Amino acid sequence: MSLTLYKSQRPPSEQLESAELDVTPVMNMFIILIPFLVSMAVFTNLSIIEFSLPPNVGASMNSSPEKPKPKLTVRVGTDYFGVVLGDTLYDSLSVNNGIYPFDELEERLRSRKLLLAANDDIVIASLDEIAFKHVVKVMDVCRSAGFVNVGLSSATVSPGGEMK
Repeated sequence: MSLTLYKSQRPPSEQLESAELDVTPVMNMFIILIPFLVSMAVFTNLSIIEFSLPPNVGASMNSSPEKPKPKLTVRVGTDYFGVVLGDTLYDSLSVNNGIYPFDELEERLRSRKLLLAANDDIVIASLDEIAFKHVVKVMDVCRSAGFVNVGLSSATVSPGGEMK
């Protein structure tokens, strides 16, 4: 009889070499887990909106003696769209129950661009309480109507309640 700690005659290193690893359950888990994780991943969609802000023209910054040419402007209010050039209101489209007439606005902008021989510049003037999604939709409508350069401006409400 020998005095060893092992029940068998072989040392443990020899026992480990003969043992086989069964990796089938782990592989099955990965086969299920990987497609699940890929399907749950959120893919980021980036959208870029190109626009320009009106120049900061003050009394000291404006060196030319002639006035700047007015641009066609879309005024976005809570109850109407207005198509304006200078001080002249050409079109006014009413908003009914929060539903904005974007299709009709596009038709009016196309016709005004042809009639007024407007260049590719347009300015969108909106009130502060207008939702940003509506302003972006107006920008898209202006681009589809043929205006390449879309500018943003804020519209103010005069004390009489009308938008300037």
